[in-house]
Amino acid sequence: MNKKIIAIAVSVIVVIVIGVSWFFLKSTSLNDLIEEANQCQSYQLVGNMEMLENDELKSYQVTSTYARIDKKDYYKVELYDKSLNQSQVIVRNDEGVFVLTPSLNQAFQFQSEWPHNSPKPYIYQSLVSFLKDNKSEKVKDGYLVQGEMTYENDERVKSQEVKFDKTLKPVYISVFDQDGTEVIKVEVTSFEMNQDMKKDSFLQNNIIKETKTEYTDSVAASLPLYPVSLMGSTLENEKVSTIDDEINHILKFTGEKSFTIVEKTSKENDDLQIESIDGKMIDMIDGVAFENDQQMTYISSGVVCSLYSNDLTSQEKLAVLSSMQSSQVK
Repeated sequence: MNKKIIAIAVSVIVVIVIGVSWFFLKSTSLNDLIEEANQCQSYQLVGNMEMLENDELKSYQVTSTYARIDKKDYYKVELYDKSLNQSQVIVRNDEGVFVLTPSLNQAFQFQSEWPHNSPKPYIYQSLVSFLKDNKSEKVKDGYLVQGEMTYENDERVKSQEVKFDKTLKPVYISVFDQDGTEVIKVEVTSFEMNQDMKKDSFLQNNIIKETKTEYTDSVAASLPLYPVSLMGSTLENEKVSTIDDEINHILKFTGEKSFTIVEKTSKENDDLQIESIDGKMIDMIDGVAFENDQQMTYISSGVVCSLYSNDLTSQEKLAVLSSMQSSQVK
């Protein structure tokens, strides 16, 4: 009997040892993958991104490129708006942060910490940090991680789910609001790491030359865009004016909180035009805004929208501008 008891005890100990060893080996394996990901010298992520804005689904193709060269970080994110057939590029290089509109040969320059100032569903470093900071589940074909999430300029965002394959390549990213509704989804179609990249590919002039001929349709044909978030106001009137070959659509809204929106697409320039912006860069997932005094300007998909109001808060201005779409308000 004693021998049986000893044999059973030994068996139990062996099972426990094997189980504990497997746990630590698994943990070490994931930690090693995270460490390798953090040591990544370059990557390019390509995917399809959908964003739910006021019951409208916006669709983009996103190409996110990163390289660490001479101990400096370089980033380039191209957002192609499928509905407007327009591309916008945000780039970080030695000269600063630039928002480029290739079709117009135009750029806005900012002093900003982009893209490190807020998580992004298409920036690999953000995804790896999310994996490291939250509990992950080992699934058959990779890793699944879920957790709370906030985006600096999108109050809807409350949680996030990310799927990685066995080598920690991202598969999809889903972002949810407080009700569990998916408001952002990125399906990754390709992801390549540690490819040879040069500084030249992050220079604004080179980016413009590479991309400006890809999209020939004029976004002006889609104007004016109308906001869905009206803050209790209604459209009182709209008019079109042309100044120095620039067509301006002016929309005036009146009500509890009145405001005016001016939309324009600048004329195409032969040489790259760079405008330095003193205001703080407001970084969003699909565009960039900045604010000066009572004016907030939103740049997205080749359209520059400026909102003027003494009644709206900064967050309300941002909500109005980020809800712009091509259908007429009701």
